[in-house]
Amino acid sequence: MYGWMGKILYIDLNSGKIEKKMLTDYQRKKFLGGRGLGVNILAEEIDPDVDPFSHRNRIVFSAGPLTATEVPTTGRMAVATKSPLTGTIFDSNAGGHWGPELKRAGYDALVISGGLEKLSRIKIFDDRVEILSCNDLKEEKTSSAWKKLKDNESAYKHLVIGPAGENAVRFASIAVGKNRTLGRGGTGGVLGCKNIKAISVRGSQSPEIADPVKIDDVKKKSSAWLKESSLTENRLNELGTAMLMNLINEAGVLPTHNFQRTQFSEADSISGENLSDRLTSSKSSCYNCPIACSKTVMIDGEEKSGPEYESLGLLGANLGLGDPDIVTELNNLCDELGLDTISTGSVISCLMEMNEKNIVDSPVSFGQREGILTLIEKIARRKGLGDELAEGSLRFAQKNSAPELAMQVKGLDIPAFDPRGMKGQALGYITSNRGACHQRANMMTVELLGLPEQVDRFSEEDKAPLVVHQQNLNCILDSLIVCKFTLFALAEGFYKEMLSAVTGEDYSRDDFFRIGERIWNLERLFNTAAGFSRENDRLPARFGRESGSGPASGNFVNEEIMLDEYYKIRGWNENGIPEESKLKELELDRYRDFLPGR
Repeated sequence: MYGWMGKILYIDLNSGKIEKKMLTDYQRKKFLGGRGLGVNILAEEIDPDVDPFSHRNRIVFSAGPLTATEVPTTGRMAVATKSPLTGTIFDSNAGGHWGPELKRAGYDALVISGGLEKLSRIKIFDDRVEILSCNDLKEEKTSSAWKKLKDNESAYKHLVIGPAGENAVRFASIAVGKNRTLGRGGTGGVLGCKNIKAISVRGSQSPEIADPVKIDDVKKKSSAWLKESSLTENRLNELGTAMLMNLINEAGVLPTHNFQRTQFSEADSISGENLSDRLTSSKSSCYNCPIACSKTVMIDGEEKSGPEYESLGLLGANLGLGDPDIVTELNNLCDELGLDTISTGSVISCLMEMNEKNIVDSPVSFGQREGILTLIEKIARRKGLGDELAEGSLRFAQKNSAPELAMQVKGLDIPAFDPRGMKGQALGYITSNRGACHQRANMMTVELLGLPEQVDRFSEEDKAPLVVHQQNLNCILDSLIVCKFTLFALAEGFYKEMLSAVTGEDYSRDDFFRIGERIWNLERLFNTAAGFSRENDRLPARFGRESGSGPASGNFVNEEIMLDEYYKIRGWNENGIPEESKLKELELDRYRDFLPGR
């Protein structure tokens, strides 16, 4: 078998049973790996109604067929579970070196079920799998936990959770290595409820390649095209994703004061250009990645991860904070505690607006740094008000009878791209299977950057076909797995060539893209069985009633027009439920029981 290792490692923490199962032809041919494999395993093995924090929930860590090969940017890995924040099926992916090491250990995926009574870690070296006590790491922040593990076992790659994960914060993250994060959806909380603090992996194997000559050609072409693109060769390398700040602000789509405005007067002070001049000290790269988009900064004499654009937007502009030192400090604290920066910024801005409207008394206010660091610590440790905020913005707002002030879709907080000035992105948010997410269908490329061609970002017309295509394509990229930044330089069809060179499997263009459509529909089916429908494909009322700022002034989102067209293209009924004919077309017949009334 080329590309895949052919094995999935199962660990049942309840019984202590450790089992290796073969990867099936159906799994690898129809779902590839990564996100697709994780979704397939969850759909087969857990009840969509399962409590995400219960021992019956499973969490899947997976590599893709391209992981740990010579293809550029193939250091990514995926995690999939049922989210405690959204209640949907959920996946997240991250770069670094942990994913390739899992592959070298001989596994395409690791599936963890059950739970333990004491804090522990999983240690994997090829066929040897151990579950070890790690009470010495209890309540340790992510960087110190990772450093202790690395100092003791430098040959292993480690992922860890912080105090937020141990305390089951619904938006707790997982730190992958020193400076990569599985950020969204509360995956760290799922690990925490299983009492797993860390997973250490080491391998001595390598995936076999079907066509070494062809893979060398793929590598050379990929590297050349990535160098030719100014975005992948220069801008991302020099500034990271923070390069977007001024562009987004000028377009009038930068969330400010809990999305009450869409431009921020101090945006330039937290822009990539300013951060590069004042804070950046070095660059770091994922496995086999020539882009090197990650930035590091010096904080109190220590090198820390620099803030990504999303963190600058949600912890900066959306809280009314324009001091780069403060925003960087908030970003670092979230990373250390194991908190998703987007959801942390969102729930705090929700609290601030409630305070502004005299709904609650709050220790924090827009534009004031006082109290925010302490509040973030309390969220991670579920202390006082922090315990309420740890439930996420939607639950917190509902508890205070103000659900309209939670800026979320399906419970997942909206990223730093305001949908009033990007109607395609609005549709991407409301139809995303994991809740509001710009990575499921990143419409910034066509609506703001004009790549491959400019479209009218203020129009709802003809956005559905673009969003559907983006969603299907991103399912494939998340399952191969490769970095999405490569889309700035590589043609979509070239990913099929990558897969063929590595695995020897030949796919027609239609069959290749049908994989993405299959994964998307299976996710939707799972969510349907969990109780989601058209009623959940909604933005907060603010976006249909209150205008944006600057260029987005006078713009609102009309969801119904876009949803009807989207469902029709998808082959779903008017309630957003896949038709049986669509299931048959995508070879998903075995999941018919997920349909209503079954």
